[in-house]
Amino acid sequence: MAHPGNEHPAQRLRHLLERNRALQQVEESDPVFLARLRELQAWQCQRLEHSHADLAAEPRYAAGIAFFIDDLYAPRDFSDRDADIEQALPYMVRLLPERVLATAADAVNLQVLTRQLDGNMVPALFDELRVETIDVPAYAEAYRICDEFEARRKQICLIAKLAERLESYVHSRLLFTTLRMAHGPAHLIGLGDLQSFLERGFRAFRAMRGSSHFVRTVVSREKAFLERIEAGVDNPFPSPSGPE
Repeated sequence: MAHPGNEHPAQRLRHLLERNRALQQVEESDPVFLARLRELQAWQCQRLEHSHADLAAEPRYAAGIAFFIDDLYAPRDFSDRDADIEQALPYMVRLLPERVLATAADAVNLQVLTRQLDGNMVPALFDELRVETIDVPAYAEAYRICDEFEARRKQICLIAKLAERLESYVHSRLLFTTLRMAHGPAHLIGLGDLQSFLERGFRAFRAMRGSSHFVRTVVSREKAFLERIEAGVDNPFPSPSGPE
């Protein structure tokens, strides 16, 4: 069997989609767990929006923040998008460069890892700590209970890697033209969710006119927050709901 690192991007993407679907099925099999997971994810989205509100307030970065939160992290059902990708894989392999397929795989890989980490946070918060309302100290303590700091560092690195790949594509006139030409046909053959996802990512990074400051800022902040949590700081970042 080939080592995962040596897989063709399309094969890697297929395996990650299968893993993502399996995780979703586990989540949906337990309504209580799913409700708690959605509560956690919603809180984390608020935290991300609050932590990076200054970037979101800048027109050139607003779409980038929205893309990462809404399209890669928000508590929503991505099954239609993932089904689109699986359905489109034979066409994607023929039409798209391997580096684009690798980027799609990176996006799903980020989602799979995030899903696993969030899933482990749920029992830490609601069973071990018995929280009724998530706040920053409880969230930080749940991180320490889970003790998955290396995986969290990998998560941040995946965000940076994905951003760098997307940035490289916005300068490709061929990819831009291909994406525009695919808009109508993609919707006609039932691949609208996938097409919209790609278009939002492309527009977000095109609007930045250079994403290095955006990526450096997000990554440095998230790493600093993680280091504070690991060091035992109870309030490693400002509360998204204001002073606690």
